[in-house]
Amino acid sequence: MRVTSFLLALAFLAACRHDPSAPVIEPDCPGGLSYAVDILPIVNRSCNMGGCHAGAYDTYEGIEPKIAAGTFVDRVFTRHGDPVLGMPPAPATYPYIVFDTLSTADRELLRCWVRQGFPR
Repeated sequence: MRVTSFLLALAFLAACRHDPSAPVIEPDCPGGLSYAVDILPIVNRSCNMGGCHAGAYDTYEGIEPKIAAGTFVDRVFTRHGDPVLGMPPAPATYPYIVFDTLSTADRELLRCWVRQGFPR
């Protein structure tokens, strides 16, 4: 009986495979996020301005290499509290640039989008 239960459990686990190419959708994240609809407005408010990333991130092709390389995640999430390296930086770091900081909701939407595989 134990051997049979063990074999059934083993067969069940073998059938469950994780597909790394499948987007990860967390329960608190909206599904179907896209760069053009959901992310570009945030980028335009907080990143695409003169003196910063003007023109660099206004297309998916402009921002995708930074996400794929891990730079975006490092600067926006990991170092977000650093006044110089965090993105967006503290307003006092660049007083000549007027930009919005990322709200908690914006940061979470960006995090969801990245975890979903940063779809277009």
